[in-house]
Amino acid sequence: MSFKTSVQSYFRETAEINKKRLKKIVLNAAFWFILAAVVLIAIGSIRIAVLTRARSEQYMAEVWGQTGDTLFRQVSVFARGSRSSGMTSPMMYTENNISLRKSDIPLIRASLQSAVDTGIEGRNKGLNTDGSPKGWEDCYSTTYQASVSEVTASDTETGITIDGVEIVGIGGNFKAFHPFRYLSGGFLPEEVDDRYQIVLNDVLAWRFFNSYNVTGNKVSIGGVEFTVIGVVEEGTSSVDKMVGTTEPRAYIYFDTIDIICSQENAAADDELTDPELDDGESKTVAIQCYEAILPELVRGVANTDIKNALPEYSINDPQMYVVSNTDRFSVGQIWKWVFPIGENSYKLSGYEFPYWETAAQITTDKIAIDAVLIISGSVLLIAGTLMAVLRSRKFNKAIEAEETQDKTAEDSL
Repeated sequence: MSFKTSVQSYFRETAEINKKRLKKIVLNAAFWFILAAVVLIAIGSIRIAVLTRARSEQYMAEVWGQTGDTLFRQVSVFARGSRSSGMTSPMMYTENNISLRKSDIPLIRASLQSAVDTGIEGRNKGLNTDGSPKGWEDCYSTTYQASVSEVTASDTETGITIDGVEIVGIGGNFKAFHPFRYLSGGFLPEEVDDRYQIVLNDVLAWRFFNSYNVTGNKVSIGGVEFTVIGVVEEGTSSVDKMVGTTEPRAYIYFDTIDIICSQENAAADDELTDPELDDGESKTVAIQCYEAILPELVRGVANTDIKNALPEYSINDPQMYVVSNTDRFSVGQIWKWVFPIGENSYKLSGYEFPYWETAAQITTDKIAIDAVLIISGSVLLIAGTLMAVLRSRKFNKAIEAEETQDKTAEDSL
C-alpha cells in the first residue's frame, strides 16, 4: 500500500469515527439540554436567593408582622430638594408637591393613623401622646457630606479630620427599617434625649480610633461636638460595597443638621432661616426618604393610603417616588421595573437615593438578569424533556418492530 493510499484510508476511517461520535452526541442531545437547563436554573435561583437575602431591609414588614395575624406592608417615599453646593450641603425644601420637610410629618402621620384606625377595632385610636404612630412605624432621613474631626482630650493635640463623610440625618424609628449589626453600643434612640449623639459605621470608627469599641469618644461636625454612642456594620455583600458601605458614614438626628448648618453659616451672616420661601416658611432641610410599615387588610391599600397622606401628591403627575418595599422582588414587580425598557430611568431622573435604595434598585436589575437565566433554563428543560420522550418512543417502536420481525421469522419456520 502506497503512502498516499494509507493517508486516504486513515482520513476515511477518522471521518467515519467522527461521524459516529457526532451521531452519538446528537442522539444524546436531550441529555445535554436537560443538563444545561439544570445548570442555568440552579445558577439563577442561587444568585437570586443570595441577592434577596442581602436586602434584609426590604423585608422588615414581615418581621414586624411575625407576632400577629395582621399583614403589614413596607412603603418608601423619595422626595427631592435643592443643594446650594452639591453633596457638601444638605438638601433643602423647595415646593410642596416635590419636597418634604419635618413639619409635614405630623400631617402625614395623622392621615395614616386615621387610615389605620379605620380597619382596626378594639383599641384606643389616634397617635400616641408624643405624636408617634400607634400600631405601625415610620422614619425619615436625609443625607449630605461633611468633614468629621476627632475631638482629643488635650487642647494641644489636633485630631484627625476625614473629609467627604456621608452624614445621615434620621428621625423616627429608623432602626426598625435598617437592621444593622452592632459592633459596639447601640443606635440613636427614637425619643431624643441628647441631640448631640452620633453613630459611626465601622469604616469611620476604624479610621479614627483603630477600634470599634469607641462609645464615649468625641467627634465634631462643622464645629458641633458629638458623643459616639455606637458603631454599626452596614451590608457586606457585593451590591452593598458597590453603593458605598465601605465608605465612612455617620448617623445623627435630623434636627441637628439645622444646628450644624446654622453654626457653619453664622460667621458669614447667612443663617439657615433665610431667605423666605413663597409659602412664607423659612428655608429648611428637606426629607429625602420617608418610610412606613403599615397594616394592610386589603392588598395594595397601604400604597394608596400613603399617597393620599402626602401633601399635594398627584396620582396623574406624581412628583415624588413611592415604592412598595414589600414584594418588590416578586416576578410581577420585576416585570414592571424592567418594562417598558428605559421608562424607570426617565421616571427616576432628578432623584437622589440613599445607599440602601440604590442597593435595592441594583439588586432588582440583577434579579431580572437571573430571571432570564431561569427562563432560558426552563425552555431548555422543556425542550430536552420532549426530545427525551420522543427518543424513548422511537426506541420503543424500534424494539417492537424488531420483536415483530423475530416473531414473523419464527412463525415462518
